[in-house]
Amino acid sequence: MTSTRPWRAALRSVALTTLLGLTIAPAAQSLPAEPDAGLAASATSRAASAPTVEADDERALITLTGVSPTVLDGRGDTRITGTVTAPMSGPLVGARVDLVLGSRPLTVRTDIDRWVKDRGPASGRIAAQTPQPLPEVPAGQTAPFTVDLEEWRVATDGAFAALPVAVEVYQRGASTPIGTTRTFLAWNTRVEFEPLQIALAVPVTLDPDVKLFSRDEDDRDEAWGRAIGPGSRVDRIIEGTKGSFATLGVDPSVLVAGPGELADPPTPTDTPATPDTATPTSPADMPTPTAGSTGSAAADRTRVDRLADALRGRSLFALPYADADVAATGDVDPGNSVVRDLVARAATVGDRIGEPVRGDIAWPVDGLLPAGRESAIQSLYSTSSTREAAAIIVGQPAITADSPYTPTARRVAAEGTRLIGADPRLSALLPKRSDPTALLATQRFLAETLVLLGERPGTARSVLLAAPRNYNPDPATLSAFLRVTASAPWLETVEVETLLADAAGDRAMPQETPAKPARTAAPKPTLSRLRLEQLAGQRHTLDAVATVLKDGAAFERTYGELLDELASVRWRFGAPAWSALNNSVSADVRDATSAIRVVPRRVNFLAENGTLRITVQNGLTYAVENLRLVVAPTNPRLQVLEQPGPVSIAAGPDARRNINVPVHAVAAGRADIIAYLTTADGTRIGSQAVIPVSANPLDSTFYWIGGVLAGLVLLAGVIRAVVKGKSRIEEIGDLDTIAKRDEAAQHRNAR
Repeated sequence: MTSTRPWRAALRSVALTTLLGLTIAPAAQSLPAEPDAGLAASATSRAASAPTVEADDERALITLTGVSPTVLDGRGDTRITGTVTAPMSGPLVGARVDLVLGSRPLTVRTDIDRWVKDRGPASGRIAAQTPQPLPEVPAGQTAPFTVDLEEWRVATDGAFAALPVAVEVYQRGASTPIGTTRTFLAWNTRVEFEPLQIALAVPVTLDPDVKLFSRDEDDRDEAWGRAIGPGSRVDRIIEGTKGSFATLGVDPSVLVAGPGELADPPTPTDTPATPDTATPTSPADMPTPTAGSTGSAAADRTRVDRLADALRGRSLFALPYADADVAATGDVDPGNSVVRDLVARAATVGDRIGEPVRGDIAWPVDGLLPAGRESAIQSLYSTSSTREAAAIIVGQPAITADSPYTPTARRVAAEGTRLIGADPRLSALLPKRSDPTALLATQRFLAETLVLLGERPGTARSVLLAAPRNYNPDPATLSAFLRVTASAPWLETVEVETLLADAAGDRAMPQETPAKPARTAAPKPTLSRLRLEQLAGQRHTLDAVATVLKDGAAFERTYGELLDELASVRWRFGAPAWSALNNSVSADVRDATSAIRVVPRRVNFLAENGTLRITVQNGLTYAVENLRLVVAPTNPRLQVLEQPGPVSIAAGPDARRNINVPVHAVAAGRADIIAYLTTADGTRIGSQAVIPVSANPLDSTFYWIGGVLAGLVLLAGVIRAVVKGKSRIEEIGDLDTIAKRDEAAQHRNAR
């Protein structure tokens, strides 16, 4: 057995009336003169944000606000405070509030469900009531109440117990309550048990907000402020778990330096085919990737630095980058290269905060472990720095056969991977921001753990609480809840990492096959096999383009960051947002990778041998180097004598390079060629073009025939002159003779 710990006794004495934090005048009398600063903050926070109770038409509503002290031991008094809201049908006149102790003990966890679900007056005895009737409460209005319980009135022989109690309000003279609320009290007088080791895992992840990746700088900055800035859901989780035993599972993407490097993608336009003698039309101006403004980037860094500081020194483990959906991927495509890379990048959390952070705890969002998932998860983790997953967090129902006892959280899978079984009932009781009161959940949590302890009080066991991915707490209420948990004498709080190894008396149990398939509260996946293949194909294309860019790393960051986010679990909680982001990312990748292109143009090739000029355009703001142009004729009329060598092009959007390709025309006619671009290893990138070529090979035969014909004409003239004997010039004579002959002819004509 374990001896009583003095520090637990000290914690027990702290008044936790302010767990809910509503301001109730009578309850304030029971608070210490100098309350704990954290509890005071809790009271202030909840008082400011507590929702107004909406009155019922016929019933009075009871809202509990405090139980002090939290654990009863039979030696003092416990004060129970709350409010009562009169029905809309009429006022409460001369009403009293009774505390009724249930007559049936709670021995199994289903007894707790039965007590909460029962309706009508409670079966049991009155243990305490308001000392005098309440002042009249007008219809629809609310008034406070206080009930002081002498603890010996609910005493039990056991060393510990969960006591079912009902708080009932009666109109003057009535025998049936007009309103009732059922809850529990925790009883513990001595240590006759092995404390339950209890751990808590809380995910720190982004919300499914597409504006986090908007190209509008103001929208993007505002979205990141909502996501990780002061007062955000992430901030509330970190504040609410500060100084507690909680272990945070951190998505590395919450610690990126903001989305300042996101770019407007290039938007190349099709260039119409033009004759070789014309200049090809220039593409439209293309937006270029630019960093956010100095102010926005500074704000991003400030938020991230603040977040990193808050995480430093805490109990952490890293999730895959972007909290990649290992559950969906493992089920349909465990070899997916994109998700494997995101798993490996879990190490960036430690790099960012400057401390070692383990990244080998897998946390499938659905909490299931179907056949084949263990090996699938190990496949996804095989390329990480640890080469394997050290443990998988799953729901206990997925690995437990029907049993009246709750097994330990320390489990082991069929192939030897450690499992940590999360208790779904206890996990569901973690306080949420939307809860009008956290007290009922807290009292039920204590009752659940006491009944769980009673199943096998002498056996060492462990329990894991696992918050959902969209967990949204009030920080003060969560902090108070965790202090209550830590102060319970039957609970020993530990970090999640502690459950990865066996403890004295608590060795890992083999997983079991449930009688019925376990169900999950997680929404259905957004990732399918087809979508995962699409992501892998887009990633391959981006990586290929990056290899021919002078600053390929910056290009990959610009366009790859968005692609990574599409594999995230968070989109299960916002499927329409996934579709919107996917459409945008697909267009961006397509435009970016087609911005390096061959410009189509018509060519008239009037030679047997010569060079074909082909224009390559770079529409990116990154210089291109070591690019290959490949020219492939579609008809044997034209042959490429030699493929051109590596090509370099300056940054766009109007940068272009004319490349001469030596070709040989075999015959006249249409001989189109396909021109496309590749990396050094032959991977195609950019946009190809079909270049229409009209081949007219005027070769040496044509010139020989022309020369022969000219020679024949000259020879014919010589022969003619020889045959006639003398030339025309010889027949002309002198000029005087010719002149006299012309005068005689004119005289005859005149007559």
